[in-house]
Amino acid sequence: MVGNNCTETVAGYGKILCSPPPNAASDFDAWFFLFWAGLLVVVIALPWAILRLKNHRDPLPLLMLGAGLLTSLGEPMLDLVGHLRWSQNLHGPAFTNFDIAIPLLIPPCYALFMGLEAYWIWSIIQRGITVRSFFLMFAACGVSDAIMEHPGVIMGVYEYYGKQPFEFYKFPFYWSLTNGVAICTIAVILHYVWPMVKDKGIKRLYILPIGIIGTMIGEFGSGFPVFLSINADIPTWSQWLISSLTIVISLIWIRALAALVATEWAVPWTFWGLFKSRFMLPHQREAYIRSIGWNEEPPPRPDPTWPPAIHSPKAPSEANEREPALS
Repeated sequence: MVGNNCTETVAGYGKILCSPPPNAASDFDAWFFLFWAGLLVVVIALPWAILRLKNHRDPLPLLMLGAGLLTSLGEPMLDLVGHLRWSQNLHGPAFTNFDIAIPLLIPPCYALFMGLEAYWIWSIIQRGITVRSFFLMFAACGVSDAIMEHPGVIMGVYEYYGKQPFEFYKFPFYWSLTNGVAICTIAVILHYVWPMVKDKGIKRLYILPIGIIGTMIGEFGSGFPVFLSINADIPTWSQWLISSLTIVISLIWIRALAALVATEWAVPWTFWGLFKSRFMLPHQREAYIRSIGWNEEPPPRPDPTWPPAIHSPKAPSEANEREPALS
């Protein structure tokens, strides 16, 4: 491994891009990013998830935390094709695969984003959502991903090497799209799977693999143009051109997911309202919804069936189009 522009021959793969020379973050940076990337939120959320199970017989938050943890097993594949290299002195490793040592921060990071954030999207879907609000929710996922990742690349906890399209100050922003697609995909899968298993005891464990299933489908399904282009020996302009397809695919993907779950009755969410609601417990979210002047009770929503009957919801009512006054 001798630099950003070298290639090496790997048996069974041909020529691949070398990673840069090893680097090391400071001890402070390693500890800070461990908690910033998800451990702090997971430590806070775990007792809440256990109480939901104990007091309300609701195992879903705990199951989604577990689903997120299992999803971290896919990180080495994404690191390899996306050209991500970790600092040498991070806590861990949690595990090693593809000859890549995955730091201890990754399992709680996935528990937060692919577990709890997907659970948040699922809860918003249950309350009723329009296509527009689904896109706003996707945007909130992308922004939160960038907010989480930027300190890591700035501190040198990890870096994206090689020629990276859509990069701004060390972070390639196509990851905000592909990660957002993955999280929304998990939430929609959960929307259809949970009603089929929620009252069936041990079958509730079927929720555990939906994280890694949704992530692999979403990340590679939307990100394959980028992954192919940055691993090909082609001019930079053509890498950008091919990688632009990831933007197009991501938007089409989100539109298709929205069509699967959109309702005619929905809370008139704003981007800021959705972003704030990510940090609220269910009762706090309900109180917030009422605080913006939306006091109507949602109509009973029947359990979804598969295959879904895709339809375009009618234009929202005049009440639905009221612009909430954010306090």
